[in-house]
Amino acid sequence: MKLLVLTTSYPRSDADPSGHFVRAEARALARRGHEVHVVAPGGSLFDVATRDPLVPSLHVHHAGGGALFGWPGAAARARRDPTRLLNALPFAVAARGKTSTIGPFDRAIAHWIVPSAVPLLLGFSAPLEVVGHGADVRLLCGMPAALRCFAVRVLLDRGASFRFAARASLDALACALPAPLASRLERASRVEPVVLDLPDVSTRARVLRASLAPRSREDKLVVAAGRLVAGKRVDLVIEAAAAASMSIVVVGDGPLRGELAALARARGARATFVGLLPRDEALAWIAAADVLVHASKEEAAPTVVREARALGVPVVACAAGDVAAWARRDPGIVVVAPDVRALSAALLAAAAVCS
Repeated sequence: MKLLVLTTSYPRSDADPSGHFVRAEARALARRGHEVHVVAPGGSLFDVATRDPLVPSLHVHHAGGGALFGWPGAAARARRDPTRLLNALPFAVAARGKTSTIGPFDRAIAHWIVPSAVPLLLGFSAPLEVVGHGADVRLLCGMPAALRCFAVRVLLDRGASFRFAARASLDALACALPAPLASRLERASRVEPVVLDLPDVSTRARVLRASLAPRSREDKLVVAAGRLVAGKRVDLVIEAAAAASMSIVVVGDGPLRGELAALARARGARATFVGLLPRDEALAWIAAADVLVHASKEEAAPTVVREARALGVPVVACAAGDVAAWARRDPGIVVVAPDVRALSAALLAAAAVCS
């Protein structure tokens, strides 16, 4: 089959964390014998398609718009620089043009309901699967009701199926729709976590662990990974690590980095801030940890939790999205209340298990 994947997030290199799960899915489809064409941001609309170096039957067509679409997401990038929104229309025009040039195709997959499915794939006749992620569901739920209902209804009317990365996302969108439309959405939907493609980072993990100061190497190591913004509650993780007398490595960057570093100093935490890293390096730090802590309050299906478990690292988390449901099936995930005492107690319990 000839498949089209239209996405607003796709890695431009192995080090880019953007949309790595979209690439993993596209590669998996190509390995099954399909001819896969991905239309994604980046490059220029005049660029010719490139072949994936690992799977030659996967073709990547860049449509520009890289200033807006990329890590850590279009909304965050637009807030930082509103002029980036000027890239939205050129990207939309280029993506539609690239899609028309690729066609006809047997099936289309739209990662992100808005704008990949609506409006970019409206008007194409191929069967359409729409993949909803946490960010675009939050965007839809924040829209005026009329626009939200239009986006869902027009897709259902053309026979689209929906795949949500988290049950919590499907539930949130259904709750924001009138009952008849919510029922139609439920019938057309399934929940399936995104595809993970993890490199072997075991050797690098040992090197990173050995690079820590002598005291930190002997301590149990906590890792927190994500954007340093209020919703991630990294402040709670730092305070919990300090209370448990455990070292912590913070992977990621964001507007609160300075404030969090000051908090670590004030609490006497043995904290190392390594900043925004290439994906392989971030995964190596997770693999080096004795426990990953994920205290975020605004998540659907946090990839970092699934990555940690795939790497064999236990997770202490706060309930958000599908995390509590995962914990019921996986004893390696412990869900606790979002406060320092509960987090530090869970860290000490995890450390005792690791000893």
